[in-house]
Formats: sequence, structure tokens, C-alpha cells
Amino acid sequence: MKTRLLNADRWLRLPRIDGSALFFVLVLFWAGVAGQNAIADAVDGREIPEFSNGKIVLPELAFGGDLFSVELTLISSSGTEILQVSDSRLIGAAGTPDSHYDHSGRFTTNTLSIPVLAIDGRYYAAELQALQSVTAPASLFQLKNLWPVTPGRLSVPIGGLDYVSGTKRSMTDSQGRFYAVDGSPVAFSIGALGLGNPVSNTQAKAIPYASLFTLGEKDPAYLRSLQVLGSLDKDNNSVNGIHIASATKQSLASPLAETNLTSTSFGGQYSALVTAARGVNAGAVSYTEVAAEVNFQKLEIQSYMITRLQEKSIPGVSLSIELPNGEVWHTAAGVADTRTGEVMTPLHKFRIGSATKSFTGLLIMQLVDEGKLRLDQKLDEFFPGQFPFGDLITVKMLLNHTAGIFSFTNEFPDFENAFGVTMNVEPSMTDLWFVRYIGMPGFVYGPGELVNIGAAVNSSFASNNATESRPYLVNKPGEKWNYSNTHYVLLQEIAEKITRNSWEHEIRTRFVQPLGLTNTIVPSPGQLRQQGTYARGYVNWADNQGPYVADLFGFPHTDVERSNTDPSYTMGSGAMISTAADLVKWANAVMEGTLLSPATQALMREPFQVGSAFGEGINMLQGVVQDLGIQAFGHRGQIVGYDASWQYHYRNPNDVTGTGTAMAVLLNRTLLTEFDADGNFHISNVNEVMLEGILEILYGE
Repeated sequence: MKTRLLNADRWLRLPRIDGSALFFVLVLFWAGVAGQNAIADAVDGREIPEFSNGKIVLPELAFGGDLFSVELTLISSSGTEILQVSDSRLIGAAGTPDSHYDHSGRFTTNTLSIPVLAIDGRYYAAELQALQSVTAPASLFQLKNLWPVTPGRLSVPIGGLDYVSGTKRSMTDSQGRFYAVDGSPVAFSIGALGLGNPVSNTQAKAIPYASLFTLGEKDPAYLRSLQVLGSLDKDNNSVNGIHIASATKQSLASPLAETNLTSTSFGGQYSALVTAARGVNAGAVSYTEVAAEVNFQKLEIQSYMITRLQEKSIPGVSLSIELPNGEVWHTAAGVADTRTGEVMTPLHKFRIGSATKSFTGLLIMQLVDEGKLRLDQKLDEFFPGQFPFGDLITVKMLLNHTAGIFSFTNEFPDFENAFGVTMNVEPSMTDLWFVRYIGMPGFVYGPGELVNIGAAVNSSFASNNATESRPYLVNKPGEKWNYSNTHYVLLQEIAEKITRNSWEHEIRTRFVQPLGLTNTIVPSPGQLRQQGTYARGYVNWADNQGPYVADLFGFPHTDVERSNTDPSYTMGSGAMISTAADLVKWANAVMEGTLLSPATQALMREPFQVGSAFGEGINMLQGVVQDLGIQAFGHRGQIVGYDASWQYHYRNPNDVTGTGTAMAVLLNRTLLTEFDADGNFHISNVNEVMLEGILEILYGE
């Protein structure tokens, strides 16, 4: 037995220990459970050791500066339970004393503390007192306390908070985890400085830090506590979590005891606390209430993003956002490459899919501003005789998706039956846009070919299937909203006819270069591969299109990388590449009127009231979508491997630019099909998965 490493001080005078309440639990379990020692469970990413067959294995126990794997065996259960170290193995350095709270056990001041263990399917916290005699062949520990506990955690990682639950006292670990005695509320503090009110704990849901305070985020004591947390944070960087070191609390015991979050003298108390904190940590920051709240909101957002990545199996996210204090914050979480583990950063570029449409739409509006184009001009002027009702379809109808033209992205197998159209010339399976899109990412469409798909379907429907009540696949021109990628490729080609330049050239010279969008790329057909620092994109075809489709193309039923899709597949409707930071610049330029004259800006803002679309209430502007639910103007984009969104959130619909803040969020995964309890499904999107929660953190519901 390798026990010498855990020997306690000899001749320890033991206090009187009442083990009667513990005896029944331990003996009953020992007698009724058979099996091998095991790690029984995991709570919030932490392995939970299990007391089984009279033994418990602690995978990580901190002692001094070292970390051990330790096995304890129950050798006496006659009312004073004694456990013996039957094996111990040095496995590494334990790090700082505060890191002990991230391990499954710690041994200090002759007490072995186990934050959580499993006994017969229930969780407990335990303290064992070191017991050493001259004749003992190995280190012995006597059970001192055994509390039935429920694991819990704060919704953000705040480590080093003291807490009391029943008779149990401990500290939150670096992830904000704690273990509350069953039936007892939890009271948090920093040393002698109380933090709000005791709260009940439930493992099912993380506890929002604001819930400790009577008025939540509106409580003055909540805001003051944020000032204290920020000033005491060990590394002065709350975004990566707040950690208050034990040494800091010991050194600041007096000023902490003299600080009261509800006192009218809090200002002076806080100033004295910060001064004392700088004696321990020279970098300690003094915060105003506003700055402290913004600082904490960053932590909440970062924590929320990490949680959502895990919940939705998304590799990474990049976010740029204007915070309520005017600061533009760039951050990221997760990985840009699942194979190499490359960490995601705000500098990684993403394909932005249909967010490209906002650029094409603003190009058209600039041509209107310059007198080179009118919104009421007809499609026949640019594509004479190519589309049925081309003499009725206007440029504005293309911009707001009311033209009713078939989207080339809907050219999937059996699309004819899905849309009720008899094709004049039926395309072969291998010529279908979607078949090529899935299996031939390097295929290059020539000029006009995407437009021809929409024209062929509309012409076939008009000649073979049209009725007076339904002359189009969806609607008569201008009457209903019918999202179609063909609309924006038509707008691209109209712009090229007017300017006699390529769409790529116009977007670069009108927007990318003047606005300083240095990480935005407008690729041309044939430029398949992304270059430089970019996030790899991923898709699970079995989930996205069904197992049959995945099997047909030989794809596994798991994520595959799909970072490259030739720009010619979408062009003016979805080909661009950018970063979240560049899209925030773009959002401000679009919505604050720097790209158009006031009169044309007003034309761009004229809404077509869509009502419910994709389960959401929206208005369609000219190249921009107004999401009535989250009170934002912007444009989402999905292209295989990526999901993107730029938005301009407003708090007052009558003063959009005065109360608006820009934001962009990018994900490197085509999101999963999600099913509700009734079996209905939808494809989740970046706003639903990420942006709505971020807005709630900043502005509430």
C-alpha cells in the first residue's frame, strides 16, 4: 500500500463525532450494493465518485501541492465509521490552492473534504477527520459529516464565492458549481460580505446570479455586487469567468466586513475596498455601476454562447455587438476546426449565405438613388419575354420577394410534384441544382444559368398548370411574399446590365472598400476555396436532408466538413464571405443612412407586411428584413456549413437609429432539424439558437 504520501499529523486530538446518523446509510448501502468501484455519474461535466462495495475511489484529491488518485476502504462501521487509505497514487500537480475546489476532493488541516459522491443513486458531500495512531498500518479517516446534497451551479462561472447551506460551508468552484444540502437554501457571500438573499437550488436549471437579489437586475444591491465582483476578480478579466482567490478574501477580511451593499455609505466603502484590493492585486479595477454591469453582461453572454454550443452541437461562434454603453465588443467561443482544435477568434471568416442579399439590395437602391433605375421598372425591360407576367413584375417586387418566381434552390428531386408543375423540358437528376449542391461543390454555373432555372419552371407552370386563381407557383406578382433566391440573382444581373460592371466589382467598390470591410470577400465563379483565416463549416446531411439522401451520396450520419461551395451556386443571393466585425460596420451603414440619400433611405425602409414567415412575424423591406419579435432590422443567411446573421436591434420603433445597436453572429455549422413534442420539425437558425438569448441578457424579454 502506497500510503505515506497522505499521512496526517500524529497524535491528533479528536473532537467528539456523532456518527449515528451516518451509520445506517453507510451500512445499509454497503450491505445492499455489490459491484466494482466506479465513477457513477457526471454532473455538469464533473465526474462523481461512487461509494460502492465498501470502497470509494477519488479520481482527483488535492493534498499540498500535489494531486492524487486515492482509494478509501470502510474498515469499521460500528457507529464511528473509519475509512482506511488502501491505495494512493500521485498523478500530478494540484495547481494553486483555489484549484482544489475543481477536484473531487481535497485534504487540508487534517480534514478530507469530498464535495460530492454518489451513494445508492443519491448525492452526498462528506468530511472525514484524519485519525492516526502509532500502530495504524495506513492512514485512517473518521467520518465527520455526511450531507445529502443537490448539485447546483450559477448560470455564470463565479469561483471562490463562500456559501452556506444547512450546516455545510464551502466555496463555489471555477465553474460556479456548489452542492446544497437537500431542503436547505443556499446563502452566498464573499467573506463577511453577504450577497443578496438565500435561494433554493434545483439541479435542473442553473441559478441566475441576479436571482439572489430581491429586485433582480433592477436591484441597486445587485449592481453594487457587480462592482465588487469585478474589482476582486483574480485576473481582472471577467469574460473568462470571475474567480476570487482565498488569499484575496483573507487579506481583505476587514474591508469586506465593513462593506454593505444596501448601505447609503456604499460608495466610500467600495472605494476603501478597491484601495485594499490593489494592495493584493495591483491591477484591480474600480468600476462604476454601468461599467460593472456591462462587464458582467460580457461574462453572461460568453457563458451563454458556450452553453448553446454544447446544447446544439455547434463547433464555434463569432460575435460582434454594440453594447448598451456604446462599446463594440468582439468575441468568440468554440473551435474553428474540429480536426485540429483551432480556437475560434473574431478574426475568422465565415460564408454568410443570404446575408449577401442585403448587399445586392443596397446596390440596387444606390442605382435608384443615382437615377439609373426605378423601383417600378418591369422585369421585361431587362429579360424580355423570358418570364410570364414579366410586364407586371417590378424591381421592387424582386427586392421584397413578392414577384412569385421559382427559387433555383428548390430544384430538388421531385420538385415538380412538390410544386404542382408539369415541366416542358424535364431536367435530369444529375442536372438538378440541389443534387449538384450536395455532391458537386466545385461545379461552376455559367452566366444566366441560375436565372434560367426559375424562368423554365415559371414558364412551364404558366403554360401547363396555370389557373385564373393561381397563375404562379405561389402568388400573382406583388400580392404575396415568396422568398426566392432567383429574385436576387435577377437583381444582380440587372445591376450588371446597368453598370456594365460585374456584380463583384460593384459590391467591392461601393461598399467593401469605402466602409473598410477589410475581411469581407466577394468571390467570383470558380473561386471555390477560402483562403487565410477562416472557420471550417460543418453539416450533417443525414439530419439536414434525411438518412436516405446521406446514404445516396455516401455521406456518414455525422458532421462532415463543407467549407467550400463554388460562388456560382448562389452569387448575388448568397456568395459572400465576411466576419462578424465587418457585418457590424455594415449594419450601421445600412440602417443609419450613410449609403443612401434620405429620400431613397425611406424607399428602402418601405415594408411589405409578411406577417408570419418561418414561424416569425416579419416585414420585408428592400434587401432588409424587419424581425418584429426581436425588434431588429437585418438579414440572416444559411449556406451549407454556415449560419449567419447581422441585425440592428432597436428599443424604440419610433427612433430606430437613435436607440439602435448593431450586432452580428456567425456559426460554423448548418443547424440541426429540431422536433417538438408533437413530432413537428423545423430547421433552427442562428437568431433562435444564439442571438435571441444574447438580446435577452442585454435588454430583458
